[in-house]
Amino acid sequence: MKLFPDERQTIILNILKEDGKVMAADLALRLGATEATIRRDLRELARQGRCKRTYGGALLPSPASGTPQMRLAVSADEKQALAQAALHILCPGQLLYLDAGSTHLLLADLLPRDSDLTVVTNSVDIAARLLAKPGIRTIMLGGELNEQVGGAVDIRALEQLRPFRFDVAFIGVCAFETQSGFGALHYQDAQFKQQLLAHTGSVAVLCSSDKPGRFAPYHFMGAADVDYLITSRNAHLEMELDVRQHGGAVLHALLPSGENVNENRPCRTVDN
Repeated sequence: MKLFPDERQTIILNILKEDGKVMAADLALRLGATEATIRRDLRELARQGRCKRTYGGALLPSPASGTPQMRLAVSADEKQALAQAALHILCPGQLLYLDAGSTHLLLADLLPRDSDLTVVTNSVDIAARLLAKPGIRTIMLGGELNEQVGGAVDIRALEQLRPFRFDVAFIGVCAFETQSGFGALHYQDAQFKQQLLAHTGSVAVLCSSDKPGRFAPYHFMGAADVDYLITSRNAHLEMELDVRQHGGAVLHALLPSGENVNENRPCRTVDN
């Protein structure tokens, strides 16, 4: 039976939500349409902001839009669990970097004030939360603030990274694709994160389950760069496998359903 365009597009969106990605050739077979017709449907959905075109198909757009404060309410329970799990990789006396981001705001609230931690951040919101914890030394990178990123990612912030060698850098991600790795929504932010990799002994990623298989235009880091992936169980098995195959550790958050952090590694401290 021939489908009308709006019917095809509804089915395509449902498949996207189920699988995370679609290929035009596969959709043409499933829906009994030509690839040219499916490509027109994908162009229309992309125009509406409901998908992002990729070579031969489409992905769901990253959910990481809006300011970090706005994103706090999105997957709130999961983000809180990820932040709690991140405490397992910390050791007293470490020098940490907390990237601007909603999950890192929650992590800042949980950091123990009696562990002699020093935290560097580019986020005003994170710095303000740490200011209420006098046991934690807080250093803020300066520069022009990007409202959507939630922090400073310009050339001044990059220059201020130079003297630091972090024990652990918590780097925010907006999306993960199997072939290309982790991505960001903003060019300056991606460039800043990429430079940050050269200033840390270990990279930690807190990745909520709505980010793998999504689209972000600026890729800045592969799975091989990640030392600790903290995510929900079965959020994206290919992402977990990719990190493990390159020697990284995967920790599962303790969610309301009762899942536990299932792997840990001893923390490492770099010489500063």
